[in-house]
Amino acid sequence: MSSTDSKIAKIQAHFQTLSAVAPTLNSASDELSKAIHSLDQALKKLNVGLTVWVTFADRTANPGDGSYNAEQIGYTKLNGEWGLALRHVWGDETFDAHNEDGPWLFSDAPRDMRLRSTDKIPDVIEKLGKEAVNTTKAMQQKTLEVRDLASAIGQIANSPQSGPKTAAFFQSALTAITDAGAKKEGSK
Repeated sequence: MSSTDSKIAKIQAHFQTLSAVAPTLNSASDELSKAIHSLDQALKKLNVGLTVWVTFADRTANPGDGSYNAEQIGYTKLNGEWGLALRHVWGDETFDAHNEDGPWLFSDAPRDMRLRSTDKIPDVIEKLGKEAVNTTKAMQQKTLEVRDLASAIGQIANSPQSGPKTAAFFQSALTAITDAGAKKEGSK
C-alpha cells in the first residue's frame, strides 16, 4: 500500500466516523437550542428590555495591562429579537482598540462556544435581576425630576404673564431646576 493509499484510507475511516456521529451531534445541539428557546420565551414575557453580559472565558494574556480577550454570554436584543446571546470581545483599553465577533443569538453561535457558556446562564439571570432593580430605582428618580420640570413649565404655561417677562421667568425656572438636579446628582 502506497503512502497516498494509506492517507486516503485514513481519511475515509475518519469521514465514516464523522458521518456516524454527526446526526447525534445535530440532535444534541437541537435539544440544547430548544431548552434555550424555552428560557428565552420566559424572559421575553417579563419584558425587561435590558442588556447584560457575563464572561465565561477570559483569555487575557496580561491582565492589568489594558488588554482584554473574553467570551461572554448575555441577554440582549439582536435583529429586533431579545434573547440569550454570545460574543467574543478583545482589544486594548490603552489604545482604545476594541473588537468583537458576534454577538449572535445563542442558537446562531458556534457550537463549542454555546457548550462552554451554559454554566454561566444562572449568572446572566442574576445580573439581569440586579440590573432591573438598579434601573428601576434610577427610572423612579428621573421620573420625579421630570415631574418637577413639567410642573414648573406648567406653571409658566398657565401664567397670565406674556412676552419677554415669561421668557426670563422660564429661563430662571429652568436654571433653578437644572441646578437642583445637579446638586442631587453631586450628593450621591
